Amino acid sequence: MKNQRFYALDLLRTCAILVVTFYHVWETSFGESKMLFKASESVFGLLTPFFLNYWGYSGLILALVSFFLIGYSTTQINWKRYLLVGTGLIGMMVHDQANTDITTWSWNLYAYLFVSLLVVQFFPQNKKFLSAASILAIASLCIPIDWYQTLKPNLSPFLSQMLVGDLDVNATIGWGLLPWLAIPFLGFSIGRIIRLEPQQSWVYCGFKNEAWYLLGLATAIVCIFPMNPNISITPTGFYYYVFSADLWFFWSRFIVLFIWIRLACLNQVNELLGKFKAVRFISDLAWNRFFGLCYFVEFAFLPWASDWSLHFRDHSRLIDIYWLGLLLATEIVTRLLVKNFKEFRLFSNKLVSRS
Repeated sequence: MKNQRFYALDLLRTCAILVVTFYHVWETSFGESKMLFKASESVFGLLTPFFLNYWGYSGLILALVSFFLIGYSTTQINWKRYLLVGTGLIGMMVHDQANTDITTWSWNLYAYLFVSLLVVQFFPQNKKFLSAASILAIASLCIPIDWYQTLKPNLSPFLSQMLVGDLDVNATIGWGLLPWLAIPFLGFSIGRIIRLEPQQSWVYCGFKNEAWYLLGLATAIVCIFPMNPNISITPTGFYYYVFSADLWFFWSRFIVLFIWIRLACLNQVNELLGKFKAVRFISDLAWNRFFGLCYFVEFAFLPWASDWSLHFRDHSRLIDIYWLGLLLATEIVTRLLVKNFKEFRLFSNKLVSRS
């Protein structure tokens, strides 16, 4: 397992990617106007309720899975990862500033990721510490989000954004460090703990019929908690809908996510999924192999969504085409970037060896 891909996680990440890019197109196209399509008008309209009710936490899922894989990897400090996230942070700062005033930028995802990477870098390879970090992370995620919001009156506007986010209906800024820093802490710690386990341990071999029991439990949880009836997407938008959800809704999704991660670690599950060409094809996509770079490249194409928003309103099927085109264009451009980088690195190594 330690030299193979986690096929189940690649499948999960692919589903989450579809939802996150869906949201990016929606947000860039319509912003605060909360433009929605009917199910009969477009695939976008058809998928909106399903994505929100069952995949609303896709951004957090991607963060958890990404940091799980970082923790599981042998290389804890990856300069390319820091360069990519740092570039994204600078780009968002430049994009958000008003009248060239750098102090006006808003806390954002790349700032959250940059802080998360810096902190987990100092996590020791000690099971007791990692277990304690996991327990602390879970405990912080069990506190209602409204409690964290009560800290805002005692904080400056920027500290408020950074620590607890801004959950105003019309101008939501998510990814506050409290409690969402727990997501990378938890993912990294679990990934590192599993990495430290022997190859023949129960973590990889599992128990008799464990996979079937876990699948049954996950199915039961999804059926019992099918949706969140307390918040509607229509007046609020995606961010508020996701970051303001009740604890029961959050944990009804994340318990299933933890079950899926557990399944992904089982040798029998990984070997079974690896037999399918379609699974291996999905796993080999640039969106999975170079997710961070794809996420970055995607933003180069998103401005077109804003330019074409009026056409989307008049011809709702165009937004479906744009969404799929965005996924495909990002895949192609990322593959080209990786290929050219590898060729440049090989060429540089040859020059060094000759000299």
